[in-house]
Amino acid sequence: MIEYIKKISPHFDHIQNSIKLNAKKYNVPIIKDDTVLYLISVLSIFKPLNILELGSGFGYSTYIFSKYTNSETKIISVDFSLEAIKNSKELLASSKYVSKIDWIHCDGLIYLQKERLKDVDLFFIDAKKEDYYDYFNTIITKAKSNSIIIFDNLYLNGDVNNLKSLKSQKVHLLNCSLYNNKKGIFTFLPIGDGIGLFVIS
Repeated sequence: MIEYIKKISPHFDHIQNSIKLNAKKYNVPIIKDDTVLYLISVLSIFKPLNILELGSGFGYSTYIFSKYTNSETKIISVDFSLEAIKNSKELLASSKYVSKIDWIHCDGLIYLQKERLKDVDLFFIDAKKEDYYDYFNTIITKAKSNSIIIFDNLYLNGDVNNLKSLKSQKVHLLNCSLYNNKKGIFTFLPIGDGIGLFVIS
């Protein structure tokens, strides 16, 4: 089905294709096609004006956020790797939406701990999986009501089933705690590698 959607949909352009080719060449993971379509739907419904992304990668999700939001929207993309930020900037240089993006070189958890988060409407978490639990616990104490947190890779390609690594144990702990957290509503969706949506009350 996804191949049919891609064939008729305008949602996959030459910049996205370029990013995908480079990501494949250098074996850098990016969000999957069904995740792209899900994010576009979320952006059209919530219409966030301030987006904070943890994990720039090759700028694929960053580009989606910049393309499918209005002209006033600001995106901050945080990554601990200068190389990742450099690659992201280069691949998005020709985009007419690039002025909406600010890249920050910083560890994601340190950034969350030191910065004001009350203005953020949407958090997109796709950085160090072993830090996901700490990301969430920091955000939930500082973010405003009705802001949303989206997590990518909550399924870890199935590793949350066997819990053989510390990373899988921590993500599994997060998944369980999100369902039981009284400060918002959580939905785990079988999209991509597992998408989580937490809406703060």
